[in-house]
Amino acid sequence: MAGNLREQRPKTPDTEKITINLGYVDLGHVDLMVQEGFYSNRTDFIRTAIRNQLERHADVVRQSTARKSLDLGLRNYTRED
Repeated sequence: MAGNLREQRPKTPDTEKITINLGYVDLGHVDLMVQEGFYSNRTDFIRTAIRNQLERHADVVRQSTARKSLDLGLRNYTRED
């Protein structure tokens, strides 16, 4: 039985915590949206807002990812490139 034990790697978390600073007015608006039932809690509101922004700028993210990708091997360049 002792031979079956193996060392487990620490599990990496699926999420990461961030800290944001909001003004009283903005936080009040968020709380109002939660109270009115549009969102289940502040976290749900913030996650939804971030996802909407990422979706809105998805083309820029794709272009940046393509620009920063690394190609290994040989590449032929022409004058048109």
